[in-house]
Amino acid sequence: MLKSTALTILLILILFNQSDGQVVRVKSEANEWLTFPWTGGFDACQFGKMELNNDGRHDLLVFDRRGNRLSAFINAGTNGEMAWDFAPEMLADFPQLFDWVVFADYNDDGFQDIFTYSPGWAGIKVYKNTGSFPPSFDLVVFPYLTSLQGGGYINLLSTNADYPAIYDVDQDGDLDILNFWSLGSYIELHRNQSVEKYGHADSLDFKKTDFCWGRVAENEENNLLYLDSCLYNKSIATTLDGFRHRGATMLMHDFDNNGLPDLVLADVDYPGLTLLLNGGTVEEAFVIQQDTLFPSAFPVRLSSMPVAAFIDVNNDGNDDLLVSPFDPNPLVTENQQSIWLYLNEGSNQMPDFQLATKKFLQQETIDLGSGAYPVFEDVDGDGLKDIVSGNYGRYLRSWYSANTLHSEYESKLVYYRQVVTNNVSSFQLITNNFANLSTLQMKGFVPTFADFNNDGIKDMLVGSENGKLIYLTQGSQGEWMMESDFFSGIDVGNWSAPQLFDLNEDGVTDLIIGSQNGKIAYYRGISNENQINFDFVTEYLGGINVTDFNLSYDGYSVPCLFYDKQGDLRLVSGSEQGKLFLFDQIRGNLNGNFREVADWQTLLNETVTDIDVGMRSSAAIGELLNDGKLQMLAGNFSGGFQLFNGDADVAPAIMENYVVDFVLDPNPANNQVLLHLKGNQSEIATLQIINMQGKRLKSIEFKDQISLDVSQLKSGVYLFMLTVAEKRGIKKFVKY
Repeated sequence: MLKSTALTILLILILFNQSDGQVVRVKSEANEWLTFPWTGGFDACQFGKMELNNDGRHDLLVFDRRGNRLSAFINAGTNGEMAWDFAPEMLADFPQLFDWVVFADYNDDGFQDIFTYSPGWAGIKVYKNTGSFPPSFDLVVFPYLTSLQGGGYINLLSTNADYPAIYDVDQDGDLDILNFWSLGSYIELHRNQSVEKYGHADSLDFKKTDFCWGRVAENEENNLLYLDSCLYNKSIATTLDGFRHRGATMLMHDFDNNGLPDLVLADVDYPGLTLLLNGGTVEEAFVIQQDTLFPSAFPVRLSSMPVAAFIDVNNDGNDDLLVSPFDPNPLVTENQQSIWLYLNEGSNQMPDFQLATKKFLQQETIDLGSGAYPVFEDVDGDGLKDIVSGNYGRYLRSWYSANTLHSEYESKLVYYRQVVTNNVSSFQLITNNFANLSTLQMKGFVPTFADFNNDGIKDMLVGSENGKLIYLTQGSQGEWMMESDFFSGIDVGNWSAPQLFDLNEDGVTDLIIGSQNGKIAYYRGISNENQINFDFVTEYLGGINVTDFNLSYDGYSVPCLFYDKQGDLRLVSGSEQGKLFLFDQIRGNLNGNFREVADWQTLLNETVTDIDVGMRSSAAIGELLNDGKLQMLAGNFSGGFQLFNGDADVAPAIMENYVVDFVLDPNPANNQVLLHLKGNQSEIATLQIINMQGKRLKSIEFKDQISLDVSQLKSGVYLFMLTVAEKRGIKKFVKY
């Protein structure tokens, strides 16, 4: 769940076919190509704008707190056009973010800086943008921002359940901060003293100047707001039920064009936004009206605790409204229609927000709701591996009981069929309710396939949140029939993640099962006439426990056994924390401890020692594309897939390859760029220019050096791949 910046892979999630370098594409059930299928999905997101590629236009950053995943999108639209290119390579030098982030230029240098939650401190740490492209950052405030309160500077409190407003509230040229009082009810204003003290905005020197901004108070038990109410109620600090402020989100903007900042507010466990209109003065805010049905044309009702951002999405010069859940609890929020986009049909001075979609970005990527647990299986018997995946569940509805939010989810299996056209693989979504398992109204489906009744047709076991296994057989026409919802009396406790695999290599399929406790159980398969029976061997296979007790008491192991290209038996397991654990030394060692390794370079051409794909990760590894290479499809709790390919034409990482070294000068460039080979290179070199969608745009042969006309390239990031005598070098090039 929490990633190490030094070890976490930053992926270019593009998978190339062996024969011609084409990106593996995916069609929706409506037979439409997805623009960026392999993003990993989106769940509870926050948004920011930042120039990433030095083209003079703002690009889009999307931070999903489910796994602390940051995604980047390059603005590829013209005036009035909404077009975004997925560009994870832009994130190479971003710091690790936690729980929430605000992108704001605090030092007035024209570059967006980063304010983010400081874990363990209930505060805010700050990174300064260095002004490079792609962006890089220096940590300037740690462990937390302070504010002068009473007799000294203390932590400017902000929890992981609060999204503060960072805005020039007093209009003096530096950024101030609004947050809730630690005991709730009142909004505090912390004014930045940078301009007053130093004459410029580049300091972060705060002072609490108002304990009740706007003279508004929030009910301590629900989301009701009281206007003109700043009387200090001593009982708030001594409530019998131990009440403390539980969380809120804030967005500031002058929505009524009266020259004063208004506030959009949301509260934990509630689905709406409330607009508080400020009718006071610059020095003293006074909320005169609240609109609990904001925006008025189609009010937000998004479970739970929506957070809003004001960003121009369609390049018309007017900032639009993006809304997504913020609730820290991943089991109460909407997950498939969880990014609402309101286009601004008015102006920035007088916005008119009209709902355009509830699935911004999500409609162009694979998103199964919450959770994604894929396996490779030839479902239709055509000799090509297809993808079948379970999930935790798709959001259905929410309700309140005793002032507590509850939400209902329903798990399904999805089936993507592989199609090969002109030697290029693609995938088509055939059904999002494979085997009709939604009728069981359960959560946490994890499928696995094998023929263990010896009829020549694959059977299916499906794990679920109750720790038991569902057994289904397949008829001659491909129909699935449920035989048992408690297969062989097996129960691993909470959460079962099975795999059918001949672990002891005796020719009989065995059963291994991951579970919430982070361990892996092993059941040995015993052939009995036309049926395989499973005998329990151990609940602690290989001594594996993927639980990180510094983060959680749960592990959520999701095992996948496979053979690498050398024929060695390997195991990869997902985890609650998001890390994918890789093990070897399995053959002949079933009673011992497996060895954890990190040789992703050998396995999948990933030159890192850790792969973290987001909380509650999973992975399937095998020859998905029948190209003699291993592919890995990784899932996470945001409901999406990330696709890794060994020995790909373009390495799926931002790390540049210097086997063949060369210089691009200048870089970035607009019209001409000189490419010069380093060293004594007398052989013919082949240059390929590839965009970030994986499309090969140009192929050129030359010796020593070449001057390239790049004026016809669209602004953005490209890969220059150079091949000399079967050796290769890859570098990023930025066209502005």
